[in-house]
Amino acid sequence: MYKQLGIACAALALFACSEQPSTQEAKSEAKAPASENALGQYKTQATSLLANIREQKPAAALEQESAELVATSRDVLANFVTKYPQCKDYLDALDKAADVIPTLPLEEIESGYHEDGKLPKYSDPVCYHAKDLLVHPATVQAIAKLGFTEKTHYQDAELEIVEVIAHFDQVERALN
Repeated sequence: MYKQLGIACAALALFACSEQPSTQEAKSEAKAPASENALGQYKTQATSLLANIREQKPAAALEQESAELVATSRDVLANFVTKYPQCKDYLDALDKAADVIPTLPLEEIESGYHEDGKLPKYSDPVCYHAKDLLVHPATVQAIAKLGFTEKTHYQDAELEIVEVIAHFDQVERALN
């Protein structure tokens, strides 16, 4: 619990200090390679999802938005494997489960994918950070499927995205 809280606090600090890209940066992103475009899209979507969770938007909207973030994460992971082929088996197994994960009970998502119980071993810690770009929004998708029936569900979803933003920072550094 304290580890997650620490990660959440660090991610919040990173998020609070981030700036919106200038027009010039946006133009340069349009000319950037696909991996950089996917990264930029992921960050934009994650930030938007976090804001919408905090506003407690309807479950159906948050489910759709988290599903879109999962789809974007798959593009990021494909690019990631190009640079880190040692992560291929680990991330391929995750990609094959991407459509199933949001349908699983939260406990099974935690043990199977957050804690890697259903994934092969990885040889490089950088693989773990990349994995979480898919697992955390898929968890939010699963929470949204439940309908946010309790106030703590919004808090849980918020922590998932705050944590994924921290993992995103590690992945972005690894790819740049």
